[in-house]
Amino acid sequence: MIEYTYSPEIAEADRPIILESRIYKDWLEKTQEKFVVTKVHFTSVDFLRKGRQPLFIKLDATATLPDGRPVHGIVLVRGNAVGVLVVLRCEGKKYLLLVKQPRFAISEQASLEIPAGILDWTGDYRKVALSELEEEAQIKADDSELIDLMDFWYKGKSDGFAASCGLLDERIRLYAIERDVTPEQLKAMDGKDQEYTEEIEWIKTVVLPYEEAAHEFIDGKNFIALFLYERWLDFRRENASLQTRD
Repeated sequence: MIEYTYSPEIAEADRPIILESRIYKDWLEKTQEKFVVTKVHFTSVDFLRKGRQPLFIKLDATATLPDGRPVHGIVLVRGNAVGVLVVLRCEGKKYLLLVKQPRFAISEQASLEIPAGILDWTGDYRKVALSELEEEAQIKADDSELIDLMDFWYKGKSDGFAASCGLLDERIRLYAIERDVTPEQLKAMDGKDQEYTEEIEWIKTVVLPYEEAAHEFIDGKNFIALFLYERWLDFRRENASLQTRD
C-alpha cells in the first residue's frame, strides 16, 4: 500500500484526478514492476489548458530496489511522446523538413526540431505521429509511410529512448518518413507559419540540406532520429545486396 501526500497548493478536488490520470497510472505500473514504492508525495501538477487532464506531475517518492537499496525518487511525470524525421528527396539530393519554435526552458527563441508531440490518451503512437506531421509540418501521410525506427532498433524491447532519464519518465518513439518532391514543392514546404494560440505554439517549417542540418541541432531527439535512420538505411542496403547475390 502506497502512502500518498500532497503539497498544500494541490486542491482536494484535483487529487483523485492525479491518481487516475493515464500518465501517472502508466508510470506507476511500470515502476512497481522493478521497484518497491512505499510513499509518493505530489509536489505540483500542471493541467492542460482545456479540461483538468494532468500535463506534468512532479513527485517525490520513497522507493527502493527489490534488495532494499534506496533510490532517488524525484520524478517529473509527463508520459511518452513521438517524433518524426521527415526526409525529402529532390532531384537527386536529400533534405530534412524541420520546425522552429520557441523553447523557453533552454532559452531558445527558435529551437530547430523534428515534428513531435506528447502521446495522447489513446496511447496510439502511430496516430499521434501522423497527427503531428499534419499539424506541425503540414504533411498528410498514410500509416503505411511511417518507418518505425524504434521497432527497427529495439526489436520490441522498448517504446522509445529516454529523453532525460534522471528526472523525466518520458520515452520518445521515433519514426521517419521519406517523400519525393519537385523543386516547387520543396520551396513551398519551407517557411510555413503555424500558430496555435490555445496551446501557445508558434511554429515555422524549415527545409535544410540533409548533410548540413545536423550542424544546426541542439535537440537530442534530432540526433537520435538521424542516427537511427542512417542505421536503417545501412540495414536496407545490406539486405538488398544479399538478395542481389542470391
